[in-house]
Amino acid sequence: MKISIIMCAFKSMPYIMSSVESFREQKHLDKELIIIYSKSNDNTEYYIKSIKDKNVKKFNLNGSVYECLNFGISKSRGDIIGILHSDDVFFSNKTLSYVNKEFLNKKTDLIYGNILFSKKNNLLEINRSWKNIKLKNKYDLPPHTGTFIKKKVYKKFTYNKNYFISSDTEFLIRLFKTNIKTSYMDKFICIMRHGGLSTSARHFFEKLIEDIKIYRKNDFSSLDYLKKLMSKSNQFFNLDNINNSHYLKKINDHSKVKFINERNILREKGTIISALNLAYIGFNHKYKLRNHKHFYWSDGLFSTFSTRKKKKPGRIFFSRLLSVINSHKKNIRICILGDIPMITRLWLKDKLKVKYNYFKLPYGNEKKIIKSIKNINLRKKNLIILTLPTPKQELIANYLIKKFPNTNILCIGGSLNILSGFEKEVPTIFYMLNLEWLWRLRFDTIRRFKRLIESGLLYSKLKFTGKIDIF
Repeated sequence: MKISIIMCAFKSMPYIMSSVESFREQKHLDKELIIIYSKSNDNTEYYIKSIKDKNVKKFNLNGSVYECLNFGISKSRGDIIGILHSDDVFFSNKTLSYVNKEFLNKKTDLIYGNILFSKKNNLLEINRSWKNIKLKNKYDLPPHTGTFIKKKVYKKFTYNKNYFISSDTEFLIRLFKTNIKTSYMDKFICIMRHGGLSTSARHFFEKLIEDIKIYRKNDFSSLDYLKKLMSKSNQFFNLDNINNSHYLKKINDHSKVKFINERNILREKGTIISALNLAYIGFNHKYKLRNHKHFYWSDGLFSTFSTRKKKKPGRIFFSRLLSVINSHKKNIRICILGDIPMITRLWLKDKLKVKYNYFKLPYGNEKKIIKSIKNINLRKKNLIILTLPTPKQELIANYLIKKFPNTNILCIGGSLNILSGFEKEVPTIFYMLNLEWLWRLRFDTIRRFKRLIESGLLYSKLKFTGKIDIF
């Protein structure tokens, strides 16, 4: 039987990468994923448009979640329909195979199974479980994302778009009032990340109000709703030891940051390479810098603590990269964009054994810089080097990668100025004590101090709220 999975996406990076991959890993072959995406200010659209898979269909619709679900269902061709949110994943690569077998063996219209809840940035850290719960009370409902329903049922029922969060609850209540045939499958269907609409503390009261309206409309008492809330308490205590399979580890890693060795840069096509440091970690959340083609090297104190990777300052990274570039000089076409002093340009001329073009970019915001870049011919370049500060260079890189999808873009910042001697190299004692940032404040002091304060405050806020989600 053909199974259609419906997914709505809005500001879904980076977790949507794991969600889509969990669908693609499914052993069941007769399947389709329908993604309905809305305009986002991160790289969600760029990622979705880049997916090359005949089983993945993409539609743009700027509507509410439930409007998008109704639209996706109308476009589906499957006999069975399931919902997978853009930050959730299937528990196993055999999930759809199990669902298909269950529908074939039982004459049923709806199948539901177990689901798990995980920490936002780690699918392997389970903190809640919905398992083996009998629907014996009138207020008992199966988990929405653990439910698969025949297409013929969806032709009679649609989601009520008047509810922002709880339309799935209203939908299931209406459905279970009919004589629909249901079947329970004692297997885990998916893992839901905490922090989505239905599990977010930010939307708690909004969901509560919608839930109460729905219960009253369907002649349920306040006591029924209270019992339903109380019944969820067991979900936090009855946690089995979950086997973290190779599949789950792979899916979990799919949304996390990927590091690159300078020796492998030329083997990649169409990537952004930049330092993972305090400035990037802080500004990433504010400016949505990361996309699915982003690779990093670990640079700085905070990155070392967070990733446990050995610190590699930009000057060391580029020094090693130079020998790689020079050994492949026949195959590399380089353009350097930024504002570097003459001493650095002379150093590059001496050290870089490859012909390159240098274009000075104007001082200003990214819109002004992009306007100037439009007049530069970059089509035949396979390596663009940006020498701008973070987050400006990553914002420019995001623009360039969409225009030149096969070009590698290196965000090297001010490291070239240290290599050339324009900026005095950090004394060994500062480097060993992880105080390099303090030494560098001697040069371009005001700008760097302002950036340090802003990125430090952003990092502290993210750490305090648990929203550092890139590791």
